[in-house]
Amino acid sequence: MYNEPRKYKQNKIIARARLRRRKEHYRNMFRFTFALLIAMTIATFTLSIRSFAYDRNEALPSYKYYTSYTVQEGDSVSMIAGRYMTDDYASVNKYISEVTTINHIASASDIYAGQKLILPYYSTDIK
Repeated sequence: MYNEPRKYKQNKIIARARLRRRKEHYRNMFRFTFALLIAMTIATFTLSIRSFAYDRNEALPSYKYYTSYTVQEGDSVSMIAGRYMTDDYASVNKYISEVTTINHIASASDIYAGQKLILPYYSTDIK
């Protein structure tokens, strides 16, 4: 009979220790879950910003414009194409073909100094 209060006290101490461990376990689980939630939020935000920036760079439309050029002595259509052609054209020959068509030139060699040419080009700027 003398041991019963001592046993009750030990059980009470053990129960409190278990309760403390359980509370600590729940706190640790909460901390882990909260940290995981924060990490996922940061990752999602970062990826969405990168995706937005990537989409903005890729989605810029290109507009076709025309400029006037006066042929100088020694100029050739291929040399002019090298200055004014943009990456929107598949090849230099396609650009030269468009320049000769626009300017009603029979051949690319039929240009002369002082002649005014209309040259097409592409730009992402709205003018």
